Amino acid sequence: MAHPSRVGGSVDAVIDSHCHIDSDAFDEDRLEALDRARDAGFEAVINIGIDVPSSEASLELARTRPTGLPIFAAVGLHPQSVLEDLDRDLDRVEILARENPGLAVAIGEIGLDYHWDEVPHGEQPERMDRQLDLAVRVDLPVIFHCRDAIDDLLARLESRAASDSRSVPRGVFHCFEGGPAEAERALALGFCISFAGNVTYKNAKQLHEAAPVVPLDRLLLETDSPYLAPVPKRSKRNEPAFAAHTRDFLAELRGIDAAEIADGTRRTTIELFRLDLA
Repeated sequence: MAHPSRVGGSVDAVIDSHCHIDSDAFDEDRLEALDRARDAGFEAVINIGIDVPSSEASLELARTRPTGLPIFAAVGLHPQSVLEDLDRDLDRVEILARENPGLAVAIGEIGLDYHWDEVPHGEQPERMDRQLDLAVRVDLPVIFHCRDAIDDLLARLESRAASDSRSVPRGVFHCFEGGPAEAERALALGFCISFAGNVTYKNAKQLHEAAPVVPLDRLLLETDSPYLAPVPKRSKRNEPAFAAHTRDFLAELRGIDAAEIADGTRRTTIELFRLDLA
């Protein structure tokens, strides 16, 4: 299938809603990777913070736009990022969010990660809850990271919503890990859902079943680069341009044209994060 049009705002323009282009995996060709995304028809990328330094690096990329491709930033504390002082880092994240309107477009990535043990599972909910409170205060969406914790995360959010729906900000489950039932629960809470390159893997049956459940106006496209490169780039370092393969796979899975996926996910991303692409 042909690459999408390079014309900004066309129905074929694509946005990578979640990448880590600040990662040292891109130290040798960061600008080239951004150029490849632009040349493949990408209209913008959102670079995601996992701690204070990466959040600051994301904002620097957003401010400078080193290749001209629009870059936006998410600022936040990943559930498995080891921190020296949670209070201090939360204060810094709030300052970054408040001082960079239009560039800092989300709080994230936040959530629960029970796969790794750098940060004990029992310490993660407080970090997440305090960032949910922060997102409400600064009126920004959240980006959820969830690994091996989908039931726990959904239950916590459902409990929070039941207590006070205003305490649950809008947001997205990035690199969704659940099946159709979990997708329905996330959608019922008002969240969007994003799929990364792992949805293209043959053994990802649960994701194959979940993806068609998500309406286009709740669906986002992402790479999570440098991780999770899609087929046919699997085992390579991922980069924003590769999201085109995920777009094509989702289109085939849903039985629609790739342009519909591109346009639908673009519109959803712009609306969720209030992106100004002018």
